[in-house]
Amino acid sequence: MTSELPIPLTVLVVGASEARCAELASALPAAEVDVLRFASLDVDPATPREFIDLCIVDSSDDDEAGLRIVARARRRWPSVGICCVGCDDIVAALTAGADHAIPRSAPAVVVAAQVAASFRRARIASAQLRIAFGDVVYDREARRVWCAGDEVQLTPRELRLFDILFLRAGLPVSIDTLQHYVWSDDVAPESNALAVYVSYLRRKLQGSRHAMVETMRGVGYRLARRAE
Repeated sequence: MTSELPIPLTVLVVGASEARCAELASALPAAEVDVLRFASLDVDPATPREFIDLCIVDSSDDDEAGLRIVARARRRWPSVGICCVGCDDIVAALTAGADHAIPRSAPAVVVAAQVAASFRRARIASAQLRIAFGDVVYDREARRVWCAGDEVQLTPRELRLFDILFLRAGLPVSIDTLQHYVWSDDVAPESNALAVYVSYLRRKLQGSRHAMVETMRGVGYRLARRAE
């Protein structure tokens, strides 16, 4: 399994003005990144996204506020890389949870280089977690799925169906196995429930040029390559 399409990383910039965010984003490869900006993490609970790849905290205007954001981001995203930019106290930033801290006195060219380096580390980390089947990519730890380069939002039950089909990609999975795995200890599904969820999953993966959910009549289903 090899990835054929680059998956953009989601980079969250917190505490920066629009101009500052644009300046930081300019250090990143535009085609490989989706940048989100929030003034703080004290926003609607639904945002920012639960799943991000790199968090850049700008503490240039208020070092104490920046440290609080770093600590909060670390609690919320234990495994995500955090880069603190414009901090007065490097040790305090690292102690708060930053993986990388750039002092306020650093020239702009140094800041850009350090931010780019943080992005490269995030790219390496994500590559180690993401597995591809054609142009369908799965990060099982983060429970994220991409199809032809675009992230696909799956419901919990759709994700369980995708999970077992992906982990056994190329092999048929029986109806009994799928029903037990997808519905677990819940009430037994209605007779056509599995077929309905397979249709939902097919619809969400229809943009794939290489992968499809194939019906194996009398057996079950499998995630197969379209060329097969």
